[in-house]
Amino acid sequence: MPKSARRRSLHFQIRRLQIIGVAALISLGTACTGLLNPAFINSTSGGVYPVTPGPGAAFVLVRGRNETAQNVQFIVTIERQVLVTDDQGNFVYDQTTGLPVTRPERQTVKLDAGSTGKSTDVGTLFSCNPNPVTKVGLGANLLPTDAVVFVGGQGSAGALGFGVTAPNLNPLDLYQGNFNCGDTVIFRAFSSKGVAGGVAVDAFLLPGSEQPSIFAGLNTFVNYQSFLESQVPNTEGP
Repeated sequence: MPKSARRRSLHFQIRRLQIIGVAALISLGTACTGLLNPAFINSTSGGVYPVTPGPGAAFVLVRGRNETAQNVQFIVTIERQVLVTDDQGNFVYDQTTGLPVTRPERQTVKLDAGSTGKSTDVGTLFSCNPNPVTKVGLGANLLPTDAVVFVGGQGSAGALGFGVTAPNLNPLDLYQGNFNCGDTVIFRAFSSKGVAGGVAVDAFLLPGSEQPSIFAGLNTFVNYQSFLESQVPNTEGP
């Protein structure tokens, strides 16, 4: 997709960030079961790590960055289109078009970002296999009236704090060319005197297609994908 099309996506700005370290990559939520251990963290000389999954890994990385002086919980929601099956497990086809019938399936992950230290930047991976991620946004229902972050509370361990809405922050849509599997989406909470509650939220996209080729063969995300694919249960008898 042309870069100009990405830049026109509503309420999102494409921006390249250079990140040193792996703080945003290690905190995996419920989107992918399992943990990243040191064996999967690879670097090149200088300690530079990949910041996007890139085209070689079927993930979308979503990060929440807290630039306020309070705790922030990001309500990250993604949507997939999954194939509909009947009671016998067979795919259902539309009688008019002959195409498989799909339904939207949503998944919400809460990212708790502290006000100081490495915990200010947290992230989670969403797999694009077997069904690609089609929407990425904030809020439990991806609606303009949803609370997209909760500020000042104790995250999942206690009180949520006060909810902040962002009616102009539209979800990214795969079919509109806002993002692709392999990209990184960053949601940022920052202090702003011009909004209710003093906290505003915006978003940035790091295109996976621009992942430096230097990481080829030494990519954390590719290694993790290979690890997940190797965890196929053995159902065959002895």
